[in-house]
Amino acid sequence: MNNVLKFTLVLFLVNLVAASILAGVYTVTRPRIEDQKRLLQEKALREVMPEDIGDRLELTEDGYWKVFRGSGYTPKGYVFIAKRYGYSSVIETMVGIKADGTITGVQVLSHNETPGLGAKIVEVVTDKTIVKALKNIFSKKKELEKKISPYFTEQFKGIDVRSLDMGSVDAITGATISSKAVVDSIREQGLEILNAR
Repeated sequence: MNNVLKFTLVLFLVNLVAASILAGVYTVTRPRIEDQKRLLQEKALREVMPEDIGDRLELTEDGYWKVFRGSGYTPKGYVFIAKRYGYSSVIETMVGIKADGTITGVQVLSHNETPGLGAKIVEVVTDKTIVKALKNIFSKKKELEKKISPYFTEQFKGIDVRSLDMGSVDAITGATISSKAVVDSIREQGLEILNAR
């Protein structure tokens, strides 16, 4: 009985020290984590809503942004964050839509889907190889790198949010649940915003 009490006390102390260290690390790194989230969100805002549609954002009480052009008061579009549970985590996307419901861009903000399957929602397809990269390094005439976006989210551009369904986009092979979660969250949140105006 004495050994059980001794091991219980040691285990408690080890857990207390580990929890204290984790709490300390979290407290120290929390401001930096929040800054990184804010920067990611600002970058995503610029990506999903082109400046030719609107150049001024106004955050609403409901948590989405209205997009205005110049000094006008009529929204030209909306930007919102859509969330839904996929296969193994909540998938959070930022979406831009015009006032008529046409999607202008989609960016995945966070997910924890299965690597190699659901995580392909952020995968970038490129034809660049190691050989091409090395040739570009040693070449006198440098090729300009073009911005490549994830192929899954790129296919949403130009689709009306009211008609968005799994037939509108190509789902990721082996990750239908993750693909459906993104599509459904965007459609539901988009319709809610369009119907509220």
